[in-house]
Amino acid sequence: MSEHFGFDLNLLRVLIAVHRWRSVSKAAAELDLSQPATSLALGRLRKSLGDPLFVRSPAGMLPTTRCTEMVEAAMKALAEIDETVQHGKAFDPATTRRDFVLTMADVGELHFMPRLMAYLQREAPHCNVHCETFPLQEIEQALGDGRCDLALGFFPNLERPALYTQTLFMHSLACVVRADHPRVRSSRISLRQFLDLSHAVVIPMGRSGELFETLMKEKGYQRRVQLTSVHFLTVPAIVAATDMIVTVPRSIADYYTKVERLRIVEPPINIAPYALKQFWHPRYQADPALKWLRESVVKLFGSTERRARAPA
Repeated sequence: MSEHFGFDLNLLRVLIAVHRWRSVSKAAAELDLSQPATSLALGRLRKSLGDPLFVRSPAGMLPTTRCTEMVEAAMKALAEIDETVQHGKAFDPATTRRDFVLTMADVGELHFMPRLMAYLQREAPHCNVHCETFPLQEIEQALGDGRCDLALGFFPNLERPALYTQTLFMHSLACVVRADHPRVRSSRISLRQFLDLSHAVVIPMGRSGELFETLMKEKGYQRRVQLTSVHFLTVPAIVAATDMIVTVPRSIADYYTKVERLRIVEPPINIAPYALKQFWHPRYQADPALKWLRESVVKLFGSTERRARAPA
């Protein structure tokens, strides 16, 4: 009789965790196991499956083809088992010790995390949140394989039939200058004046900043970009010390005015509002903890009752 008939399903959880983190020590921490116990479990898996499963590289532990196939099958099987076990089981945020993994831009963290963490501290005091950054092209896979529970914000690359999508609210852009700017003295600015000023431009890795820059190119507007940065958090101090103007999401403009002597100015260009959304994988649609988290996000940030768009 094959050894596989006595296969320990707990070993599959070890395999999934090591595959997720590419690290035995991080997988051990997630599973609340010692590192030797995790290494031993990985050794049993290698022997049972007749495959090295992972090979070491400068980038970490890289999975073999057999390993990836096993992880995909294991996640599907364990998800079905967990859903069956948890069906009808109430989720209690007050007592759970669940860790949630979210991904969003740094600008998104400024908007979402203060209110969300305050809410979790009250309602789910034993939960922890990990904000992780993934390359844009890897977020969908991270949502599918469990490395990420929820993506929040402006992610046009996630507008895909394979994911659940739920609009939270519409957002807009605003301009910011220093409070005593010598040339911008009102809450509005003309297009000529706007184009004549020196600009700071924040270009994060594929977020809402693209909207404005694309619009400027489409209209053929030319202006001097004196500073280009990938970081939002350094900009308020720079704009407060110069005569530059910057165009950012309105919630970030509000934040800037709280940390430096800055003023919000309405842009002279008609910029259509854009949607901030939450995205998740259908594999975790029925997970009671993640369902509670998504409902909490809607409760905190949804402008109206919005239905999620189901995968096609």
